[in-house]
Amino acid sequence: MNRLAMIPVLAALAAGTAIATIAPTRVGPVSTYGALQAGKNSAGQGRIYGSVNGAVDGKEVQVKGLSLGWSLYWPNNSSFYGHSYIDSLVKARNPEIIRSAMGVVATWGHGNYMTRPGYYSSLMDSVVQAAIANDIYVLIDWHSEGGYYYHIHPTGTPKYTFNDSKVNFSAADAAAFFGMMAKRYGKYPHVIFEIYNEPVSETWDELKAYADTVITEIRKYSDNLIVVGTPLWSSATGDPVANPVNDKNVAYTYHYYGNMHSVNADAHGGSNISMNHAAGVRKAVAAGYSVFITEWGFTDSLTGTGTKARTDDFLAFADSNKLSMAKWAIDHPFSNGSVSDNYEDANYLRAPGSVTYSKNLNWETTISDSLPVSPSVTKSSAVEGEWTFVTDQDQKDDNGNTGSSTDMTVSTDSSAVMSDIVLNQGASAYAPYVRTIYTYSSDISKCRMISYEYKGASHQFVLAYDWNLTTAAWGTGAWDFPYVEMPYSPEWTKAYIDWHWMKNSGWQTTLPTDSVDFSVAKALWFNVERVAYDTSLSIKNLTCAEEGSNLPSGLMKKGSQSQGLAEVSVYGRMINATGFRNGERYTLSKVNGQIVSAGIVRNAGFSLVAGTSGRYVLKVGAAVYPLSIR
Repeated sequence: MNRLAMIPVLAALAAGTAIATIAPTRVGPVSTYGALQAGKNSAGQGRIYGSVNGAVDGKEVQVKGLSLGWSLYWPNNSSFYGHSYIDSLVKARNPEIIRSAMGVVATWGHGNYMTRPGYYSSLMDSVVQAAIANDIYVLIDWHSEGGYYYHIHPTGTPKYTFNDSKVNFSAADAAAFFGMMAKRYGKYPHVIFEIYNEPVSETWDELKAYADTVITEIRKYSDNLIVVGTPLWSSATGDPVANPVNDKNVAYTYHYYGNMHSVNADAHGGSNISMNHAAGVRKAVAAGYSVFITEWGFTDSLTGTGTKARTDDFLAFADSNKLSMAKWAIDHPFSNGSVSDNYEDANYLRAPGSVTYSKNLNWETTISDSLPVSPSVTKSSAVEGEWTFVTDQDQKDDNGNTGSSTDMTVSTDSSAVMSDIVLNQGASAYAPYVRTIYTYSSDISKCRMISYEYKGASHQFVLAYDWNLTTAAWGTGAWDFPYVEMPYSPEWTKAYIDWHWMKNSGWQTTLPTDSVDFSVAKALWFNVERVAYDTSLSIKNLTCAEEGSNLPSGLMKKGSQSQGLAEVSVYGRMINATGFRNGERYTLSKVNGQIVSAGIVRNAGFSLVAGTSGRYVLKVGAAVYPLSIR
């Protein structure tokens, strides 16, 4: 099956339709149970139910599935944010829910949602649409560890340290994103909104205020279940009992790790174990509030003293309370015979064919949606050029050492294949890789998008610069090129690449990081590096999309730094500007002339959040962009 991958997230949305845009390919848990809903049983205990049967004793719904890892962690996690992979995962392991963990502000990846909203939104779109097509549930996860704290305490000292440091986001940032997601997918019963993965040092009252802001925006478009994070890495699940969120369809988050926690008072011989870790869950459930385990796992592969016994206790506890959950985290394609995978298959996941799903809800004929419009290309041309291949054996590090990676290669005019890929770093200081190079002769600056079809290993799509041309243009030879990551695809996938997604790693600080420069580029690279999740990568039909509808807009900006593509995109109330010259001044004004924001371009772009809907005017240097915020 040929899937579309990495469809750009554009401001234009499809008109509502009488039939869902995404059609199911199978009957799964969503058609069986309906939209998940918070409720309580006749004993007053918090549970999750489905819209098909409602809150009826004996009809509680407990779904079990898997969480993707950080969307910004390449290649170990983000390689699996693809439609084709989700299709194959459902067939192989039958997760009833998939969690899409979009990295919001963490700085250790290739950007994050706040710096590259178009790209990371497209990853979320791929996962959500694949989940809907496979009739399973999907958690849209605003994935941050403590990133809200410094927004409300800019000079504070947190009680507990956390990963996201002083990089932070606001409730308005989250509300803009979830408003956009709810508008697109909020009518689908598959979708659950997880509005903050792991708060750490925020108090519950601070988190409730945050939740109120985000939930208000979601409720404009969707009545679906919302999962609210709780303090202390989402372990203080009982804190909301004294001051609950005022919404009828909310559950509270609980996270558990068997190498660190025990749900009861038995450490099973372990040391430094947090005992009675699920006390907050018991408190919330007893008070009639629903709980959702959006993340659980173990980081020692069950080898630690007592880890397996504590995990057994945890799963028994979750089953007895009918708690739905997602296991962290997918970092390889399928079960590979490891201790962890074998445990999941034997004790947790419901094996394919072990559950009979029924078509109780014909959701595809009863809902309307507003999905991103796929590109419609009216003028295109083949990208002409020549294929070559290299491996890390062709590159020496500073000590003269090379890698030892190998592959078999073959090409035609329109296709290239690397097979029998074996990555081996050898004695090299650099990451192992194999690479397909396409040295093009076409003028790709006229391409508003590049498309190609591929099957196999996850890879980096790279715009490679020429050393001599960059030396002449910038005074230094470039080796840090702009690229975008493409997920593992076990079936043929057609990829559309938006140039504005491409960003280099920032290793050469004097070079522009958020724009592309066709004047110094000479080739397209397809890199399989670090980890090969397939032993082959096949590529064909490189195409230049020149004209059409729903293609990215932009114009060439010439400056001393680069000839970047300038673009202003609107995502809900978030305005993202990329490809501008550093130092240019910008202002965002209402149509009456009132300036609501102003600043200077840094790192070739900036992001703003409009406080209200309406018409605005963005000025960047001499350029003027009328905007409509809905």
